[in-house]
Amino acid sequence: MKPKLLKISVAPENSFSCRFDSVPYFYNEWHFHPEVELVSILHGSGTQFIGNDIDHFNNGDMVIVGSNLPHLWRCDDDYFAKESTLKAESLVIHFMPDVLGEPFMHLPENKFIIDLLKRAKQGIKIKGVTKEKIHSYMQTLLIAKGGERLILLLQILNTLSFSKDLEPIAANNMEKPHSAKEGERMNAVFQYLIDNFSKTVSLDDIAAQAHLTPNAFCRFFKARTKKTFSQYLLEMRISHACKLLADTEKSIGNICLECGFNNSSHFNRHFKQLNGCTPLEYRKKQLSKEG
Repeated sequence: MKPKLLKISVAPENSFSCRFDSVPYFYNEWHFHPEVELVSILHGSGTQFIGNDIDHFNNGDMVIVGSNLPHLWRCDDDYFAKESTLKAESLVIHFMPDVLGEPFMHLPENKFIIDLLKRAKQGIKIKGVTKEKIHSYMQTLLIAKGGERLILLLQILNTLSFSKDLEPIAANNMEKPHSAKEGERMNAVFQYLIDNFSKTVSLDDIAAQAHLTPNAFCRFFKARTKKTFSQYLLEMRISHACKLLADTEKSIGNICLECGFNNSSHFNRHFKQLNGCTPLEYRKKQLSKEG
């Protein structure tokens, strides 16, 4: 998995892109781009990496990823199975922060939009009534032509800029990789963690993925993610546990082992530290939401 500055394709007659994707699985390489990305996930589930945040994603999620914020959506293993017929589907908009023109964007009336784009640099999860409204705009935008496209984009940005249904995702000090070599190291680390987080991951093993000594790797990793490696690995395991608790009927004991924890007391303690409740309480909350 090589880190990438991803080039976004835009039709010659348009200033930004809006598309419907239906693919076997979402693009699963750690990447960034200068364009702001707004994505509405129609079908798909897996693990979401945005900046230094790890979470699971599912049908109906909507997020906005700011300019140059590294991210990826890793679909569940079922999507990569040889005989899989699953499809990952989404509506996606990519636009440059100054797509409407710098003079226009800096008009006094647009100060809240400017603030929104700044906040988007840490990623934003869109929820509630706002999510439904934005999804409707995105569907209309798919078939819009000419100036109507710009009007719809402005409506989307204006709606988001005043919404109370927005939740920040990552730390606000995450930046794009400073060099291709740095990006390669981070991608090798993330790919190794995705494949091995449920096993014992030694500091020597993970440092080797970045071609660094253990001490150098610890400094490197914390400087880029603002978290220690052990904290990041713990959050990845707990995030996967949350997904299994919400989406499966597996026992808490089996989930504990599947997520890389050696004993239940260790699992329960860390789970409560990160989520404010025990695994059993978390599962009950998820069931009550469905009911």
